[in-house]
Amino acid sequence: MPKVNQQDLAEHLKISQTTVSRTFSNHPSINPETKALVLEAAAKLGYKPNLSRVRKSAREKAQTTVGVIIGMPKQYNESAETFQYMLKGISDRASIEDMILDVVYTDPSKLDKDSLLRKVRNGKWDGAILIYPFENDIIESLSSKISCVSIVENYRKTLVDSIDVDRDGGFHTLIEHLKEQGHSKIGFFTWKYTVPTEWVFSRFGSYIENLYSLGLKFDPNHVLNLQEEDCMSPEDGAKEIARLVREGVTAWVCPADHQVFQLLDDLEQQGISVPEDCSITGFDGIDTLTNHKQLTTIRVPYQEMGRSAINQLLRRIEHPTVARRHIQVDGDFIRGETVGKAK
Repeated sequence: MPKVNQQDLAEHLKISQTTVSRTFSNHPSINPETKALVLEAAAKLGYKPNLSRVRKSAREKAQTTVGVIIGMPKQYNESAETFQYMLKGISDRASIEDMILDVVYTDPSKLDKDSLLRKVRNGKWDGAILIYPFENDIIESLSSKISCVSIVENYRKTLVDSIDVDRDGGFHTLIEHLKEQGHSKIGFFTWKYTVPTEWVFSRFGSYIENLYSLGLKFDPNHVLNLQEEDCMSPEDGAKEIARLVREGVTAWVCPADHQVFQLLDDLEQQGISVPEDCSITGFDGIDTLTNHKQLTTIRVPYQEMGRSAINQLLRRIEHPTVARRHIQVDGDFIRGETVGKAK
């Protein structure tokens, strides 16, 4: 397969090759939106910029190069590209700081640890930003050699700072809204992913906490696909949800919007209408897919989290051994069309 070059990227994006070239040289004339699109396309198509050449082109000072590692299983990347918003925020702030971004887009279960560490050993990366979960041993190895910041995922046994949304506040708002609509039996459904997903467990913890804080009962029989031995496909999960809806569970909470999009379709196949038969909430606030109802959800400020990740990485590079920080930002409640009155 021939290697992708800058002209290929330009044709793919329908922009000039000059724009592509200037993106990789961090030219001030390229706006953050365009830069984010070029970096995303380069990562997906497999284009590898010559970072040593880019470094030598800097006239005033040596530029900081940041690796941005985006982990997304291929079967989910059509519906879960929250990283686009993160990357725009990262690009925006990196431009101000005159940083170079090297984006790696990969299935997290197939991440090549050796290739990452070669970038570090060869001096190509000064730090890294991690988007979505990866295996702990890979992150422990990487963070022991360079400064790292994670968006959403929290690597507790490392010095990796993390940027996350206020999930407790978000779930309080969602469950309070469901309670106001008369729902008292509220289930939790998630997907199974190819690597451990701490963010799912964290959001599940917020779900339980806010059930209790709002005077509702927690029933472990209404939690699907969370245990290690659970392995329901989205389609099988919808069948089980349909059964429980017919037994009186009137609302469901999912920890991510992309799970809800498919669930709406799968429940329709099971003869369950949303919100007529049951209500569903998501979490992320990504753009609703065509032909889907507007989700009731929490919109996560991913661009702001991307900008904050650069700020924290600069702090971590300057002070590599300071105490780890876990920063939370507020999300916004979106009153959508997937929650109705309980029957």
